[in-house]
Amino acid sequence: MVVDTASVDELNAVVNYLHTRVDASGSPLEFWSEEDDRTTMIITPGTSVMVHDVRPIRDTLVLDENGFVLVDHRSAVSNFEMMQVHPLVDQHYAHEMSDLLAEVTGADLVIVMSAGKKRFGEREVDKLSSLPNAKPARYPHADNTDSSVLQLLNIITDAFDVSQYPRWAAYNMWRVTSQPPQDIPLAVCDAQTLTRADEITVTAVTMELSGAIRHDTTGYAYNENHRWCYFRDMTPEEVLVFKAHDSDSRHASRVAHTAFNDPTCPPGVKTRSSVETRAFAFFA
Repeated sequence: MVVDTASVDELNAVVNYLHTRVDASGSPLEFWSEEDDRTTMIITPGTSVMVHDVRPIRDTLVLDENGFVLVDHRSAVSNFEMMQVHPLVDQHYAHEMSDLLAEVTGADLVIVMSAGKKRFGEREVDKLSSLPNAKPARYPHADNTDSSVLQLLNIITDAFDVSQYPRWAAYNMWRVTSQPPQDIPLAVCDAQTLTRADEITVTAVTMELSGAIRHDTTGYAYNENHRWCYFRDMTPEEVLVFKAHDSDSRHASRVAHTAFNDPTCPPGVKTRSSVETRAFAFFA
């Protein structure tokens, strides 16, 4: 069932949808996280959409229908700046997120692919200068395609025997590490309002500490039926869990998401920081 936003507050925000499906030569689009001049993806700037604050109706959301839920979770990590710095912090947080996803989804096995990726608003110039691929992604996207998610799955199956699990799904777990209000919240699109026709393959070329990574992702063209949602004033004691893929087509699959500027946020607040974890869940 589509999220019923009739009773919740909403704001008018800008979402930068993709403008074309291929580049000028007819080749697939590319997004270079650190080299804008090499990006062939073209966005349509200034598309105005309504983004609904679904915090008041969070208990009505269903992960396998709408594709996202907000859950309470207090991490034992007291300083998220230590992530991607201290391996023990990453290891502990990965265990926490594994346990959380198993609890939220009922999965029998959870394998975390990345313990936590830090991101900062563009005003954090010093932190961004030393941490590649750390700026918010400001266009609607999902982190995989049907094909590229299988490449990630193959990495898991090379190390683990998951043959006893007939269903598997990929998830993102997103946490703000700055206090509210957030100048750059994360919006997610109700999976019930997304269609295959909206999807555009974009090859993301991202620079990580380990080097350049090429991975096919899904961008989105504008569709007036998209239902954009966010949770106003998220805290570090909350985690937004949303779908990245599901092997069972009866369940919600990829959820489009994007950073956006909250026009109602007071000026001068500390810019948003966050950490994102990606994991696979397996169901017997």
